[in-house]
Amino acid sequence: MTRWGLVGFGEAGRVIGGALAASGVDLAVHDRALGDPDRGPGLAEAVRAAGARPVPDVGGLADRDVVLSLVTPATALAAAEAFAPAARDGVLYLDLNSTAPQVKEAVAAALPAARVVDGVMTGGGIRLDGSRIPISLAGPDAGAAARLLSGAGFTAAVVGERVGAAAALKMLRSVVVKGLEGLWTEALLAAAELDVVEPLLAMVEETLDRWPTRDFATMLVTTHVGHAGRRQVEARMVRDTVAGTGVAPLMSAALVARQEHTARGLEQAGRRPGEVPATLAEALEVLRALPG
Repeated sequence: MTRWGLVGFGEAGRVIGGALAASGVDLAVHDRALGDPDRGPGLAEAVRAAGARPVPDVGGLADRDVVLSLVTPATALAAAEAFAPAARDGVLYLDLNSTAPQVKEAVAAALPAARVVDGVMTGGGIRLDGSRIPISLAGPDAGAAARLLSGAGFTAAVVGERVGAAAALKMLRSVVVKGLEGLWTEALLAAAELDVVEPLLAMVEETLDRWPTRDFATMLVTTHVGHAGRRQVEARMVRDTVAGTGVAPLMSAALVARQEHTARGLEQAGRRPGEVPATLAEALEVLRALPG
């Protein structure tokens, strides 16, 4: 039987660890708080209640075949460095922390004896049942990690061959998702000042409901190439409308900057206004080739 280890028994660690233990695997859990005389006993009891074995010292994970790291992003590298002296040759180390690609690479460098896999959780995160959380994996040994996780009932997929690729994917997803968060916040705050919250929701809802996500992204980016010149003018009016309500136009100002950047580059490249690329791939190539 594969011996599993888990570093970190916070919110995410409890969800993933609980799902792992429920699948019947041999799971040992280490958390720094286990060594705390005040918090340790209660945490150890929570680990045992989840069906796992508490390990006060990270060295107690030296016999594990697979070790998952689920600590805070700020301590992901420190956790890897602490485990390094105990890491035996070939141990599979799955860093599932939400960090930048550079941190994932540093984790791999800190564990030369281990097979480090970069992993991220998306799609609703820890609010879902542990086994239902989508896990994206990257690195030379991502396939082996995916098979092990799938065998334990998890939803895992390989998204890249290089450590850091999964982390980059999550960061770029956040550009869209957290960008939408910021856009909605700014727009609705301004709408509240103008008493048009419900009409705005209905108007945007009608637009979004007409488009599958991929088609919507393609439409936006291809027409961005064709119409950034005139849209920069519209974006300035958007920014000024938001500012006129007393709401800080933070996201709207960024829209202006993006439209102006593209419009300037298209003009320098001599591309005709209104020329919309036929595909998303073509649009991205045009944008990548723009000067400045």
